[in-house]
Amino acid sequence: MEKTRYPVPDTPPPPLGECLPLWARRYGDHTALVDGEQRLSFAGLDHRVERLAAGLHRLGLRRGDRAMLQLPNGIGFVSVCLALFRLGVIPVLAMPTQRSREIEALCRLAEPTAYFIPATAHGFDYRPLAASIAATRPALQVIVDGDPGQGPSSFRALDDVDGEPARWPAPAPGEVAVLLLSGGTTGTPKLIPRTHADYFYNFTASAALCALGSDSVYLAVLPAAHNFTLACPGVFGTLACGGTVVLSATASCDVAMPLIARERVTHLALVPPLAQLWAQAREWETSDLSSLRVLQVGGSRLAPALARQLSGLSGACLQQVFGMAEGLLCFTRLDDPLNTILHTQGRPLSSRDRLRIVDEQGREVNEGMAGELQTRGPYTIRHYYRAPEQDALSFTADGFYRTGDLVRRDGDGNLIVEGRLKEQIQRSGEKIAIADIESQLCALPGVQAAIVVAVPDPLLGERICAFVQPAGERIPDGLALNQALSARGLGRLMLPDQIETLHAWPLTPVGKIDRRRLVALAMAADRAPPLRRYAEQQIRVNSAPLELAARLAGKLPTRHYTLYECRGEWSIGMDAALSLVVDARGTVHHSNGTSREGSRPCAGIAEALADIPFTDWRAYGRATFEFAHLAYGIHATSDGEPLLRLSIPQSEIRLRDGLALIRSLDPAALPGLAALVMAGDIPTRSPLGKAIGVLENREAEARFKQQVSAAVGEMQAGDYQKVILSRAVEVPSSLDMVSSYLAGRRANTPARSFLLRDGDFQAYGFSPETVVEVDARGQVSTQPLAGTRALAGETGEDARLQGELLGDAKEIAEHAVSVKLAMSEMSAFCDTDSLGVSEFMDVCRRGSVQHLASRVRGQLATGCHAWDAFEKLFPAVTASGIPKREALDSIRRHEAQPRGLYSGCVMIVDSDGALDAALVLRSVYRDGNRCWLQAGAGLVPLSTPEREWTETCEKLACVAQHLHTAAV
Repeated sequence: MEKTRYPVPDTPPPPLGECLPLWARRYGDHTALVDGEQRLSFAGLDHRVERLAAGLHRLGLRRGDRAMLQLPNGIGFVSVCLALFRLGVIPVLAMPTQRSREIEALCRLAEPTAYFIPATAHGFDYRPLAASIAATRPALQVIVDGDPGQGPSSFRALDDVDGEPARWPAPAPGEVAVLLLSGGTTGTPKLIPRTHADYFYNFTASAALCALGSDSVYLAVLPAAHNFTLACPGVFGTLACGGTVVLSATASCDVAMPLIARERVTHLALVPPLAQLWAQAREWETSDLSSLRVLQVGGSRLAPALARQLSGLSGACLQQVFGMAEGLLCFTRLDDPLNTILHTQGRPLSSRDRLRIVDEQGREVNEGMAGELQTRGPYTIRHYYRAPEQDALSFTADGFYRTGDLVRRDGDGNLIVEGRLKEQIQRSGEKIAIADIESQLCALPGVQAAIVVAVPDPLLGERICAFVQPAGERIPDGLALNQALSARGLGRLMLPDQIETLHAWPLTPVGKIDRRRLVALAMAADRAPPLRRYAEQQIRVNSAPLELAARLAGKLPTRHYTLYECRGEWSIGMDAALSLVVDARGTVHHSNGTSREGSRPCAGIAEALADIPFTDWRAYGRATFEFAHLAYGIHATSDGEPLLRLSIPQSEIRLRDGLALIRSLDPAALPGLAALVMAGDIPTRSPLGKAIGVLENREAEARFKQQVSAAVGEMQAGDYQKVILSRAVEVPSSLDMVSSYLAGRRANTPARSFLLRDGDFQAYGFSPETVVEVDARGQVSTQPLAGTRALAGETGEDARLQGELLGDAKEIAEHAVSVKLAMSEMSAFCDTDSLGVSEFMDVCRRGSVQHLASRVRGQLATGCHAWDAFEKLFPAVTASGIPKREALDSIRRHEAQPRGLYSGCVMIVDSDGALDAALVLRSVYRDGNRCWLQAGAGLVPLSTPEREWTETCEKLACVAQHLHTAAV
């Protein structure tokens, strides 16, 4: 039974705008907020909020207006929220991850007069988003926490919003104080109107239950716009008790756990997926977490096994939290028995919360039976904001909120959440619990996670569709999964009718799994016409893959092919069954005549590839350096040629030691391809032609050194931190591309190599690094190389040069900023707690050059794909500079001609979501009769023209010493 009650106070609570002055008088100089190195006392926060409120009033914000907040965790978020409360303006709390479609819908509903954004956060620039929203709302004022940039005149810096404090009329306790975003999955957004009175009770009663006091330190790692983080008890509950709130912009373990140790955090809230990652991180993250007293976990069901693991994580008391932004909150109590904490989601916060559990006819079920939870109480809403049709569905005639949650209640009044009401499947007249199937699937080897949805079916009524995330590289087989489920005792009616594989779940705007989208995916997969398949044939071969690949390239009956070496496989794609190209405007053109326009061509590419009518395909492609101009808003210099090309080949040959795999969409082509491979596998003496020399000239040297000096001067003036400038060297047109590729590859040790021909354009190269690698599981890596010395081929001299490299301050600084940028870029599309650096400052040997190398790794965040990674990481920092936009502009100004393929990439993309893009450096190019090499040097403020000229010479030597004419 209930051990402690927290009654609703009989006296009216203060309006939320009056809370901070009360707290400031009570707690004064005690630290209220910690944000990185910033610390703000209660008195300092109150002063800041007073002046900000006055400044907002000067801008025209008035009581009853709405203002959209899309700010990350930070002092800016808390200050703006409290300043709006002070004025009686209603904050509309949007999620930092929402983009134009969701924000536009929220603006139509809430009609805000102001929109608060960061300049950038997690690699995303919010200013173009805000500009697009403001373009259709001339009266909307955009206030930027950071640099407003070159936005419209309606953009203002938050730091510039200031005024003399005054007294503002206080709203009544029953007026709307804040609009929270509902966690539902319907397409139309729902806003939750919380009043001053009910929200004050929400966070003060939660704070009392969670034993918060002036010595408490709450770490906010989940978005502060979530009700859980903001008021359960969260940020406001902590401040109300005189405690300290530590604001973290990331939930990454390697950031947040040291914060716990540094600030002696006592209270922390997580959601189950994040809690699981944190638990796993304790295998390597050793920060002192002994200060933790309470670890809250809520937002979705917490598996008992994970609950048990978390209960021993740091000595903190585990507290399960079940509730909704609409109102009702349930907590396990801090003095509950362990069994209650592990297996239930607790009891209601208030003695005045009214709960009933009903069946489909709305009749209350017997004690211990499962049914839909309905609730009414002092802090639960009675309607949504401007949504009468939704209200009719969500509220009963007597004012109970239909939660849609399936729960049962134990003998002590604790709720056990069984799932969602719509998480039942009506299959052939039988009701089947989704949670049962999901838990059984998750217990199978090879399955990392599983989501089951009900899909409309003309025969069954609803069929069972299971989406599974594989735990390894192997894609689980549907038949084998159902056999394993049967072996575990699942009845025939509970076996999935359809099994699909996904590597990332689609999410709703508030970060919950979007089951409606999964249903749509299941229906689309069922309606899709049969996909064309490649016919395949394997042949045993004796030749080394490199030698055989070169022989085949010289004999291929086509002028359109790409050879790509990746991890011991030489893969050749020939002719195009279909192709995609991106033009200088960013439009994605499909060879079937369709096109996709938009501000993000990479998103258009991903959409186009999702519609490929083949199965198990591999695309071959290349992107010019100028493709990066699209992402950074720089006018793309173009001669009419596409900036990016991808083709799905008609036929393929893949070569590994001892084996050739031949593939073709035309089965009749296999015998001819097999004959070609077998003929190429016969050892023949292939003498090289005459060696070709490359001549340098003093005029080119002087011109390049002048460019270096100019760029170094700009960096020393603070314009940017790093840039790579390059120069081209002409080569006699008698060059033979295939034999020179073979000779160069024998002498080089690249990360990747390639040889391609597209009509009159040809290129080959030995890539020292990849731009980005994404595997089928969504694991991402990039390997920035920065810092260079020659390899002389003599052990003592090479060791001396390596020592010089490792001790050169300029080279180390250049490398460090490159790794830092890669980490920052990857945080935009990876789970932040998965990011890490390995192989830090290793010395990597690439042919006649040695480099400093590090590898940055991460896991794609839910909802992200390989093209998100490509968009952020291209062009490679090794070939552009820091910051990238300024470096791109510098390159455009200092280099006379567009780079084209040089420092762009050659890539392969697979149908399972994998992408491998090789940086095009150490390469040779032919376009018609013109042949040339190109090399660059990384410049930082410490660079000298002499050293950078030498670096380009060292890099050119990797390919220049292996150029040959055709054999006679």
